This record gives sequence, C-alpha cells and structure tokens, in this order.
Amino acid sequence: MTGVGVLLLVLSTDNDSSSGSQPSPTALPASGGPATPRATTAATLASSATPISGSSSPAAPGDVRLFIWSRQQKQWLGSDLAKDDPGYREGDAVPFMIRIDNAVASVLYEVEISYWCHTSDGAAFDYLSNPSAEDSASQTTPPGPGRREDASIPIPDDSAISFDASGRRFKAWGGSFQQAPEGPSPDTPCQTDKRFSLSLMAQGGSMFLIWGGHLASKSDWGENQGASSQRSAIYMEVSVGQSSPQKLGVGPDAIAP
Repeated sequence: MTGVGVLLLVLSTDNDSSSGSQPSPTALPASGGPATPRATTAATLASSATPISGSSSPAAPGDVRLFIWSRQQKQWLGSDLAKDDPGYREGDAVPFMIRIDNAVASVLYEVEISYWCHTSDGAAFDYLSNPSAEDSASQTTPPGPGRREDASIPIPDDSAISFDASGRRFKAWGGSFQQAPEGPSPDTPCQTDKRFSLSLMAQGGSMFLIWGGHLASKSDWGENQGASSQRSAIYMEVSVGQSSPQKLGVGPDAIAP
C-alpha cells in the first residue's frame, strides 16, 4: 500500500471512532495547494457583516442643546428665564426642549432629566408634565420641531405626588422610545431633586424631546410653599450619554403666585 493510501486509511479510522459532535478533518484540495485558513475566512465574513442596529453610543454623537420656552417672548431661549411678564403662574408647566443635531440613525441615545423638586424655600418643579395648550406654539417655533410629534410615551406616575395630572407625556421628533421611562427617582416625597431616564432611538438628522416642568402650587403645598416663593432660580438639568450636563433655570421674577 502506498504512503498516501496509509494516510487516508488512518484518517478514515479516526473519523469512525470519533464522536458525532466533533468537526471532521478538512480535506486537502485536489491540487495539493494549501487550504484557506479558517481565521482568514472568519475575518472575511466579519468585514462584510452589516453593523448591528440599535447600538448605544456613550459619546452621544451629535450637537446636544437644551432650551426653555419664554411665554412672554414666544420663543425658545438657550439661557435662564430670569424674568417673564406676563409669564408663568404656579400650576403652569414650563416647556423644556432637548435638540440633538446630526444624530446618527439607529443609535440609542440615553437621556437623563433631573429637576429641582424642593428647596429650602419650598416646592419647585414638583413633577413633570407636557406643555399646556397655551404654549402650543412651542412645537412650531424654531428651533423647535415645527410639526406634530413622531412619538410620545406616558410620564410615569410619582407615587409620592397625589395631585399630578393624568395624560402627561414625553414627546419626541426624529426618534422613537425604546422602553418606558425609568423614574422618578428617588421614589420618596420631594426633598431635593428627582430624575428620569429615557432611551431614544434616532432616525438620523435632528432629534427633539419636549416636556414640561410643573410649577408647584400653594394650593397643593400650603401657603408660601409654592414655586413663586422661591428666592432664586430653580433648575432643570439634562445629560445625553456621557456628554456634559446642561441646565437651565426659571428665576423667581418669572413665576407669579
């Protein structure tokens, strides 16, 4: 028997005695040339694979900006609302907006919203809501989205607040919500600040998120305990991914009893 015949016989015998869960030896090509290494084949497949959609980006690609709505000027501001006359009263919801330009399609943006719920002067933004009909122009005024929202989702109830209105929603443009928002946290009565976490899947281009910060009312908290009793600005702070936090405030002169 020739040397080749011996080699083939040995390989055949090994295969018959091996378990069916093990891979078979790779046959040599008839030309006698070297076989293509498995590592090379795997690398070729990997290089041609389509990226998995929905990947999360810690750096939150895009230009992230926070705005607050001036009821008096009927425009979005990128600075604190120091004075607004006629402006907001206790019980109103002040509109806030996150705008993300150059958002990358199919990237998941993790958004955290923190709001001052209570200070040493009394209650501040006691819960989050959606803008009232009186501020409907906020959706159509630049740099706002200018059209009806693409998606909305209920704002989770605060178990420590018995008087928060029903039907409150976060609204998004150029993106979609991937799961119910988490929060408010901590799940305790208002003492300092509270937080919500949201996940938004970008469609690409510009993405917007709009909500309202409800100004605490003395009818709910007691005399001299509403938002108009604050002696300094109260703030809303946001962060997207690992981007630097941004915050905007409403000054005491912008809130009427």
